[in-house]
Amino acid sequence: MRLEVHVGQAADVTDKGGSMSRLALAAVASAMMITGALSEEGARAYFLLPEDTNIISLTGTLLHLEVGGNTFGAATVTPSYRRSIEVGGNAGAILIGIPVGSLSASVDMGAGIVELDTDIAQGDLFVGAELGLIGSPSLAPMDYAQYKPGFRAGIAAKLFLPTGDYDSSRLLNLGGNRWSLQASLPLSYVLAENMIDPELTTFELVPSVQIFGDNDDPVTVASQKPLWRLEGHITRSFGPTIWASLDGSYAYGGETSADGVSYGSAQQTLSLGATLGLVLNPTVALRLSYLEQVYSSTPDTAARGFELNTSFRF
Repeated sequence: MRLEVHVGQAADVTDKGGSMSRLALAAVASAMMITGALSEEGARAYFLLPEDTNIISLTGTLLHLEVGGNTFGAATVTPSYRRSIEVGGNAGAILIGIPVGSLSASVDMGAGIVELDTDIAQGDLFVGAELGLIGSPSLAPMDYAQYKPGFRAGIAAKLFLPTGDYDSSRLLNLGGNRWSLQASLPLSYVLAENMIDPELTTFELVPSVQIFGDNDDPVTVASQKPLWRLEGHITRSFGPTIWASLDGSYAYGGETSADGVSYGSAQQTLSLGATLGLVLNPTVALRLSYLEQVYSSTPDTAARGFELNTSFRF
């Protein structure tokens, strides 16, 4: 799930931000990118699955951001559906999901601090697809259990559609009123005797780029340059029912602008965290992740996020 924060509800901005300070506008633009860096795919997101596997997931996300004395919060639940498919003998997958939640902010508008929040609303629908290219055969369940993994490489894409709640008279919107496309190159190396090895270990790298369409009715941000990311995970299983990982995410770029004027929000961020995974039974699994920003090229910023994923496999 990718979440974009466009700050403020209960505040009229019919002048498209004319009453706001430039600092607040820059804070909003920065918040959008930081939030994206805290909402990555996660450890073992591209793990090889048996063919014809269906997964229904519920992902709860809590985010807290601070930018130049302005604070932002987000709470969302994202139902999604993933199905593994066979494409030319290789493993692939299709994905669809939509976030639902609310946003809050405390923003310096120039004349004082204003507290803002939203009702529960729908975010932007996303659809995606994945395809393994190397080390990713499509396997029946019996063959899958005996398969000895190694190096894997694939491609993935996710398209975010402008279907979410959006109103340009508000500063805070869960919908982005624009499309965006994220393209990824998932890479991993798996150390294990087979796919159900109780000591299975993975080394994962996911470089990606996200490109954005323009918002033709902007509150603050009308356009955004591509955002480059590198996500990494080292995971380890400790028996058949528990695994853990160390996680990292680096983001660069994503400069935002409106009316041809840049907010100077292009930046570099580094976030680190950890994940705990629990397999409750063959059909139900949990994954809890925490990620915190440890470096930003923009001063006076901080960000952290929690994510709880519950998945049902059949």
